[in-house]
Amino acid sequence: MGKEVSGQIILLLITIFGIYVLFGLYTSLLSKMTLRSLEKRIAKGKIDDKQLIRLYETTERNKGNHFVSFFVYGIFYKSHIRMQEEINQLYRNEMEKRNLL
Repeated sequence: MGKEVSGQIILLLITIFGIYVLFGLYTSLLSKMTLRSLEKRIAKGKIDDKQLIRLYETTERNKGNHFVSFFVYGIFYKSHIRMQEEINQLYRNEMEKRNLL
């Protein structure tokens, strides 16, 4: 009976680790897709100056909010913070390009 229980615990730990890895890959993929989509929208001119300023100010204001990142992404909050920083930098670069800063 002891071997059966320890085998189940090991199987549970492997399952939890697998879910952990899959969610990590999901958040990474989501981050890349979001950034690529924003780059395309900006390149096509679908974001005007007023929207760009508003989006930049929103990301700038929420840039250091670790509580929301942890609440949404749990232990993967650092990937959310990294994604927000990349998006903020994308908006900042576009604003500098358009001479809005």
